[in-house]
Amino acid sequence: MSITAKVVHSLKWLTVTKLAAQLLRWGVTFIVIRLLMPEDYGIYAMADVVMYFFGLFSGAGMASALIQVRSFSVTQMRQVLGLLLVVNLSLALLVFFLAPWIADFYQEERVIPVLYAMMLGFLTVAIETLPTAMLEREMRFKRLSLIELAAATLSALVTLLLALADFGVWSLVFGHLSELLLRAGLKFAAHPVWILPQFRFGESLHLMTFGATKTLTFLAWFLLVSIDTIIGGRLWDTETLGIYAVALQLSYIPMNKLVPLVKQVAFPAYSKLHQGNGRLAPYVLKANGLIMVTAFPIFFGLAATAPALVPLLLGEKWLGVILPASLIPLMLPLRASQELMDPAFEASGQPEGALKNWLITLMIMTPILYLGALHGGISGISWAWVAGIPLCYLITSYRAIRSLNLPASRFAGTVLRPLFPALVMFISIRSFHQFAEGELTLPGLLLLSEVLLGAAVYLLLAWFLCRRELLHLKELTGR
Repeated sequence: MSITAKVVHSLKWLTVTKLAAQLLRWGVTFIVIRLLMPEDYGIYAMADVVMYFFGLFSGAGMASALIQVRSFSVTQMRQVLGLLLVVNLSLALLVFFLAPWIADFYQEERVIPVLYAMMLGFLTVAIETLPTAMLEREMRFKRLSLIELAAATLSALVTLLLALADFGVWSLVFGHLSELLLRAGLKFAAHPVWILPQFRFGESLHLMTFGATKTLTFLAWFLLVSIDTIIGGRLWDTETLGIYAVALQLSYIPMNKLVPLVKQVAFPAYSKLHQGNGRLAPYVLKANGLIMVTAFPIFFGLAATAPALVPLLLGEKWLGVILPASLIPLMLPLRASQELMDPAFEASGQPEGALKNWLITLMIMTPILYLGALHGGISGISWAWVAGIPLCYLITSYRAIRSLNLPASRFAGTVLRPLFPALVMFISIRSFHQFAEGELTLPGLLLLSEVLLGAAVYLLLAWFLCRRELLHLKELTGR
């Protein structure tokens, strides 16, 4: 099977199963949001950002290192397993001892038991990393996608049942842990790796060097996506942070599902291409064009319909979500494009390129977000996104174009051509909302009308400006 056929086959299974999982997740999430209080999400956000930070180190970048390298020995796999055990045990102990200090930082004692419970997630990393690397290296994404669907289904059901039983924040915690445990167990069952760990690492230093760079890239990326929550946790009360956390969750729903899906397939595919003829530029341009023509209408549509969507799905107590959910999604297509540069950097043996891009973005965005949160609260930090992300994208795109030998004009076209229809769509929906808000009183009718209007406007304009990408997307969908 050719690389293109493998990519299409992989995307097919990942898309179908992730869509099914997300329909379930979205339905459950909106029910749970109505059941829980803002402070429950605030406490969970405090713990989650800490665990996500330490989780960046838990895999040590070893899965990516094993996928990218041409070959490796059983001894190297044993050394990788030994490294994973050492790292995750150390991280668990670190979280245990730091939990009281973290609670003092947030001025919230209730976060301590949540952190202790979520430490169980470190165990799953040592179990699933090697099976995951083997399955992705072989591009067996059908099996991986079915595993993800099963884990997501269990997580959604556990979260919903516990929320109905009035477990508060613990419904979120145990739902998350159930997903991690089932996913790790199923991946190991799908590709068992029965080896003993080895704690001498001499033969695996080149893998660990790649993994260390990958881990630092994850760290820079994590700090960027979490710095606003960290700042808000320090400056705001738990209710304000909870409202902002839900706005982020709503804004990131397409981002968290669309981009990882493409990156998961792109990295092993780019690696195989680089090991072959080494020509990545045409594939990077095509991937960026397809993701932009998809991401712009999704995120701009989400931002445009936020005034109708939030009251309908979340209820009146979450009206504070509307402003950030109207601004943050406008910047996420650019973030998606930047994230899709990472697999190309890594597959071409330049993982430091992705690291430098995220460090640049982090250095620019941190002071902008802090000033926005300090002086404007949720409104200020939301506008800080709009001010900072385009500048960061210009700089990081320029670096990617140079490092990956991409034609600058063609790369710019993959972004600018779908941007114009998306802007027109956004303006059309917001104008229609002002006109029809008082006229369409049936619940859901206003939102449905806005979605249909937006889809019609975007597709009409994109047909003239992005016809090649639309036809290619249609072809891939059909296949």
